[in-house]
Amino acid sequence: MKKQFLLPILSTALLAPAFLASQVYAEESPTPPETTKIVPATTTQAEPEAPTTVEPATPVTSEEVSEGAAVTPVKEEQDTVILHTNDVHGRIVEEKGVIGDAKLATVIEKEREKSDQTTLVVDAGDAFQGLPISNSTKGEARAKILNEMGYDAMAVGNHEFDFGLDEVKKYKEILNFPLLSSNTYVNGARLFEAATIVDKNKDVEGDEFVVIGVTTPETATKTHPKNVKGVTFTEPIAEVNKVIEEIQAKALAEGKDYKHYVVLAHLGVDTTTPVEWRGSTLAEALSKNPLLKGKRVTVIDGHSHTVESTTYGDNVTYNQTGSYLHNVGKITYKSRQLLGNPTQITAAEAKKLEANPKVASLVKDIKAKYDAENAVEVVSNSPVELNGDRENVRVRETNLGNVVADSLYQYGQTGFSHPTDIAVTNGGGLRETIAKDKPITKGNVIAVLPFGNTISQIQVTGQQVLDMFEKSLGSILQVDKAGKTVLDENGQPLLEPSGGFLQVSGVKVYYDTNLPSGKRILAVQVKNRTTGLYDRLDLAKIYYLTTNDFLAAGGDGYTMLGGAREEGPSMDAAFEDYLKTADLNAYEKINPNSRTISVDSKTFKLEEEKQNETPVGEIGKVTPKEEKTLQPQVNTGKLTYQVASQYTDKPLKTEENVVKPLNADKPIDKPAGAVNPTLNSDDKTQVSEKLLPNTGSEQSIFMTVIGMFLGLTALWTSRKQEK
Repeated sequence: MKKQFLLPILSTALLAPAFLASQVYAEESPTPPETTKIVPATTTQAEPEAPTTVEPATPVTSEEVSEGAAVTPVKEEQDTVILHTNDVHGRIVEEKGVIGDAKLATVIEKEREKSDQTTLVVDAGDAFQGLPISNSTKGEARAKILNEMGYDAMAVGNHEFDFGLDEVKKYKEILNFPLLSSNTYVNGARLFEAATIVDKNKDVEGDEFVVIGVTTPETATKTHPKNVKGVTFTEPIAEVNKVIEEIQAKALAEGKDYKHYVVLAHLGVDTTTPVEWRGSTLAEALSKNPLLKGKRVTVIDGHSHTVESTTYGDNVTYNQTGSYLHNVGKITYKSRQLLGNPTQITAAEAKKLEANPKVASLVKDIKAKYDAENAVEVVSNSPVELNGDRENVRVRETNLGNVVADSLYQYGQTGFSHPTDIAVTNGGGLRETIAKDKPITKGNVIAVLPFGNTISQIQVTGQQVLDMFEKSLGSILQVDKAGKTVLDENGQPLLEPSGGFLQVSGVKVYYDTNLPSGKRILAVQVKNRTTGLYDRLDLAKIYYLTTNDFLAAGGDGYTMLGGAREEGPSMDAAFEDYLKTADLNAYEKINPNSRTISVDSKTFKLEEEKQNETPVGEIGKVTPKEEKTLQPQVNTGKLTYQVASQYTDKPLKTEENVVKPLNADKPIDKPAGAVNPTLNSDDKTQVSEKLLPNTGSEQSIFMTVIGMFLGLTALWTSRKQEK
């Protein structure tokens, strides 16, 4: 070998180790893992135009009322009065603030006695189910009372299905007036009549009422799924407009012109209801329907339990009269006016009236039978008020919710093949408050749990549990009339009432309503039945969830549940048994904030209970003992964290051990109990890059530079010699 080649070879040999080391590092340098962000398809719905406040309507000409028609009335049209109720929910008996059926009958009777008006009486749904006194006959007794009062038509509400599809069909047989729903189908055919024509005065042409019914598509999740098996609910607005077209076409063929359209809707205006399914959206759409131009259109709504009186356009009057027979709605149309004048007949006004004797007798008989069956005391005296108020139990943890959930949890310890880990029940299923310093009777128990639900247990993963709680806490935020966010006792934004809000036992859920819906859960802990302490939720673990059969089957939109389940007794039976032995003094605080815990994520730090778990904020850190020996994988839930003995201050970075927020866009890959480092300024946990053992050094770099210099020098010398 020639001397001129010796130096290049030697320099290359010196250069090779450092060069290879750099190549190894480059090849193994971590790259960000590919992520797929799943964005659910959404349809943007425009909010309805702001309705105008109801004011006395301005008279219009007869030409305006009958535009496009050439009908000559036989007799001058009278004023029209529409009496309406909605969401009575079995309030048969008169009590404080409740009119009751006997006085309601009198209200109707007195309006019909007036000779200068035509009176229409209608209901917008949810008439039969609710209080135990009505539930005791599955609503059939109240259906007979409505016959006695002479209602003209009624819409089908979601709770008409609560006693099963066969019972709904039975209502059609019992009632002497039409039960209407244009958008409820079974096997492609309407289950109910879509509309009816009510002619109160045969001597007057053109005064007929076209009455159309429509039911909320939320019925699919707001009654037990088994009750609506095989039933479909089509889009309300499209279906109502379709019926209007059919009626108008038939009227034209018969030479008729209907000037009064009444839509009985069980849709509501809840902010949790999709915009396109709201009664207010329907009213706005009808105001723009050219087929209804120049005609009186009245929308009588229910479902949201609100008092509403608004107008849309120049011919649509929208009304809802609250709930529970606190009021009777009354809309008066003066002759030839397109817009009605709404008022309320209150319970205070009705209280002054004499009860209708026949209806009063029916109510008396129903009550006597019911009282005898339910007067038995369960607890001689309740030391606390157990609060089941709708505006409370549907938005946050309450003491009544805790008692009911605890009764499910206790039953579940021995009542199924596997002991219960978690128990939940929906706040919408709790319907009454238990008073303080009074006996608790069987009737009180049924009043709290009137639906006859049974206890069910299903197997769920930790991920399903997390998804379930995100659904529970996913409502929009409450605002007051001024548009200001309503705060809870902790200064956190308060959720809008939702029947799906979960009352819980055996679990602690930490959440922040300031965060977006679906990303509000900060941590979930499940009670360890052995230690009595709370472990962090393991997303991959199987848990046994005890709830009611409604939720177990996916009711209230809990589609992450479902599947095979074990059945237990009725919920009221388990609740009653628990009340007999429970220390009710432990439930003194109405809103304890001890299980479903509203917190501020900016200051939240989970205080873990002393147990053999890696503390929150310490995940990935290594104890001095771990520095000496490579430890086995540390089980922290779904993830495992390997400890590298040569790098004891920082964990290895892998797709497995990167600490992520609990509600990251990707499927959750960290223990549910871990705190989001971005939400906790005190948590200094760092995540290192993925490193291989360092094969280079400062010395190797120095040698590389020398090698390169010698190599270049040698080449230059050899070429010079060749020349």
